[in-house]
Amino acid sequence: MPHRPCPILLGLAAAIGLGLPAAAQQAPDSPRICGGDPQWLGGEGQDIATSPDPLSTLAQVSGGQALFAFRVGADSQALRVEASAENGDPAISLLTEDGDLIAENDDTPVSLNSALETTVGPGVYCVALRSVSNDAMAATVQVSRPEQAPLLTEGPGDAGIDRIAACTADTPAEALAPGGTLDQRLDQGAVTATLDGTQTGYYRFTLAQPAPVTLRASSPELDPVLRLYDGQGGLLAENDDADGLNSRLDFAAPLAAGDYCVAVAALSAQPGALTVSAEKLDVEAFLRNAYRKGELSPPADGSYPIQALDLFQTRQTVVLHDGATQWLGFDLDQPTVVIVGAYGGLVGADPKLVLFAASGGVMAENDDAGGSTDARLGPVLLEPGRYHLGVVDVGRNDGSTGPIRPIGLTFDRFLRAE
Repeated sequence: MPHRPCPILLGLAAAIGLGLPAAAQQAPDSPRICGGDPQWLGGEGQDIATSPDPLSTLAQVSGGQALFAFRVGADSQALRVEASAENGDPAISLLTEDGDLIAENDDTPVSLNSALETTVGPGVYCVALRSVSNDAMAATVQVSRPEQAPLLTEGPGDAGIDRIAACTADTPAEALAPGGTLDQRLDQGAVTATLDGTQTGYYRFTLAQPAPVTLRASSPELDPVLRLYDGQGGLLAENDDADGLNSRLDFAAPLAAGDYCVAVAALSAQPGALTVSAEKLDVEAFLRNAYRKGELSPPADGSYPIQALDLFQTRQTVVLHDGATQWLGFDLDQPTVVIVGAYGGLVGADPKLVLFAASGGVMAENDDAGGSTDARLGPVLLEPGRYHLGVVDVGRNDGSTGPIRPIGLTFDRFLRAE
């Protein structure tokens, strides 16, 4: 028999409806922007390029992410994106209308607040806000032009991101691929350059033909941050901590032919080796690695292993975790409130849960619930459809495999009382 705790159903569903991420509440046939159903900053017609004031809102987020959309009408617009919380640790990502990541930030040099600066072209964009601790959090999100008043008034810090100036045509820089274009060199394998962690490095390269590229900044002892500029000094993308403390920018859609500049620095300037590298991105290998790390939901066509889960029959199970994300798939035929718990602290695992809809959008995620390293996802209200649940072991979330660690899972579901 299905699990129907009738006395609490209507109240539970109604209560959580106010606190769910917007993506979790939308109907399956609703148009999706940035992979979800965002709230418009300042109203759908507002254009940050012409708005007399910054676009901002006070947001509530817990156990997932909240999306906020805005428009840019200018051919080239410099932006400042910020998030501030009195109690909590906000992290922000800037996404295109198709849901592609442009830039992200967690923690300014002097606080747990977040801020990033970039330049974009015309179109619709979204700010994705999440609570790093997955606790309920109230945060102010703001998008502004450089000449407008910032949300954050924090003092400067000695962080690498502050020591990276825009790489213009006048910036002294080394050639990343001496004697040729980068796309020609990448046919022979990856190219690398090294510098000391007390320095800020600038490396130019040219693409004669569009090419899918992966750029990395890595160090065995330092925390590097990476930025990519176009030939005029416009910031195209930046990253910090994509692979542990190392940084990575992936361009599966080929970078256009032209001139570029890579900038790298350690967040804390100190002696140590930094390595900058570029390699040709293998799209299929990139996707499989993203599935292994729990960054993307694998397809349901059988090309990647997904364990079938009958949510109507299974109340608990155990996954044998080898370091790569373990995936479980389930189907719902009616609106259902779902709660999932993951437990592995006693065997040294640090489980994280991430739930994707069939469309690939993140419905909810959680790591370290209730002050422990265990995870609790939900309650989240899900519409009928297909879902994929990823079970990540955070301490080994680099795509590699290792010793088996059992992680226990519990499932509670609630249907509307008849």
